[in-house]
Amino acid sequence: MNADLAAAMQDMRRDRHRLLAAVRPLTAAEMLLDSRGGWSIARVLEHVIWSESAYAKMLAHQCGKSTRDLDVSRPDDGATAAAQLAATRAAVEAAVDGVQDHTLYLLVQFGHEEFSALSLLQNIALHDREHVEQIVTLIGAALPGPSAAPGDETSLVPVVVRPATEADLARLTEIYNHYVVNTPATFDLAPLTLDERREWLSHYSTAGRHRLLVAERGAAVVGYASSSPFHPRHAYDTTVEMTVLSAPESVGQRVGLQLYQAIFETLAGEDIHSAVALITLPNDASCMLHERFGFTRAGLLRDAGRKFGRYWDVAFYQRVFEAPA
Repeated sequence: MNADLAAAMQDMRRDRHRLLAAVRPLTAAEMLLDSRGGWSIARVLEHVIWSESAYAKMLAHQCGKSTRDLDVSRPDDGATAAAQLAATRAAVEAAVDGVQDHTLYLLVQFGHEEFSALSLLQNIALHDREHVEQIVTLIGAALPGPSAAPGDETSLVPVVVRPATEADLARLTEIYNHYVVNTPATFDLAPLTLDERREWLSHYSTAGRHRLLVAERGAAVVGYASSSPFHPRHAYDTTVEMTVLSAPESVGQRVGLQLYQAIFETLAGEDIHSAVALITLPNDASCMLHERFGFTRAGLLRDAGRKFGRYWDVAFYQRVFEAPA
């Protein structure tokens, strides 16, 4: 495949993965969320769907093909939107299937501007990228944490997300040990030492499947997310186990939402087919967060661990990614 075309298609798929992960789990009620005086999520998605349909027609015209009319109506819920987005994307990819280099770079005038097929593909990726932040912000306002009221937009407190470093080790250990001592979220029974967590930290890199990101506000780390090896047997290599934890003082401020948004963007393009998460029940906030990033409940482990003098159920959540082209 032409290198420019391959790069454009990779960008399109990466940005579409982000959009679908945020949109697919939305209910009909959540689709109506909007900012003051702004578009609702449904209206934003209608615009994205209509625009990509128009791009598909332009690409088909340039490449000497035809395309059928697509459903560009306002979607009722996340599943409907995902189906419409899949149809428009299929039309785009069909239009450029087998395109020759001359056609890919050829400028054609539409209205008062000139576009090549390549520039149209780049615009499609840009369009997803421009709107996904808007949608994720609106979704974030609909995810109440323990200290936040539904619809309270002030509870989404922005953070800077970056790769973890050795300098973060003490703070990451402090956050983790809070959950060890006070909650059943982790089945460790005793706080871990810095040396034990240093070995854990060594599993992560700034490339590849296994990443560790921290959320920082000012000079303070307020949470982290990781993608870790799921199982030592090598057939499991393309499956990662996801973890996200917020510092106790930041619970309810959508830190986990922002960390997951960043880590899935970071992992786009890696050789990952499946992501799993184990959630000790009850934990409605964690279940909702994972569902909004495309996870579905794949099973339940009853009485899986004993902590604080009782047994706890663990829900098994999984997200299967589309196969790479």
